[in-house]
Amino acid sequence: MRKLILLFLGLFLLSSFVGGDKDVITWSKDRKLTWKDYRGKPKPRFAAASTVYSLGRYVDGSGGKATAVIEAYFYCNDSWKKDDWINDEVLAHEQKHFDIVELFARKIRKKIDSMTFGSLKEAEEKVESLYQGLNKEMDVYQDLYDKETDGSMDGDGQRKWEKKIAEEIKSLDAYASKTVVLKIKSGN
Repeated sequence: MRKLILLFLGLFLLSSFVGGDKDVITWSKDRKLTWKDYRGKPKPRFAAASTVYSLGRYVDGSGGKATAVIEAYFYCNDSWKKDDWINDEVLAHEQKHFDIVELFARKIRKKIDSMTFGSLKEAEEKVESLYQGLNKEMDVYQDLYDKETDGSMDGDGQRKWEKKIAEEIKSLDAYASKTVVLKIKSGN
C-alpha cells in the first residue's frame, strides 16, 4: 500500500512538469502567484478570477521512520482569470487564498506533531480525520475572507485580512516544514 502511495505521488509530481511548465504549484514563501499561473478557461460567473487549491497529504512508513507530508497546492490549469477584470489588487487577493491553504497545512502539521500514534495504520487514519475536519474549517475561513473583503473590493477589509493571514502563518513558522516525523509507540 505504501509503495502504491509513493508511486502515485511520483506520477503526480512527474505530471506537474508536463510541457516544461508546472501545472501544480506547491506553496512557498518565496514563490508568489502571477497572472501567468492562471491558465484555466474563465467560468461564466461574476468574478475576476478563481484560485483552485487543495491540501495534499500522505503518510509514509518506509526508510525506518514514519512521516506525514502535508502540502498546499495551486492548480494552474483549473485556476482562471478574466483579463479585462484583473489588476494587482485582485492578484494580491487571490494570493491570500493560496496563503490560507498553507495556513491550514501548518495547523494540521502542528496537530500531527503533538500526537502519538499506536501504529502506522492509526496514524494514517488520524491524519485523514484531521485533514477532513480542518479542510471543512478552511472552507469556512476562505468564505469569510471573501465576504469580509468583498472579493478584494473592500480595501480596508483586504488590508485587515492580509495582515491577519500573514500573522497567523508567521505564528506557525515552527510548522513550515512540509514533513512531520510521526511519533509511533515503540513495539508497533
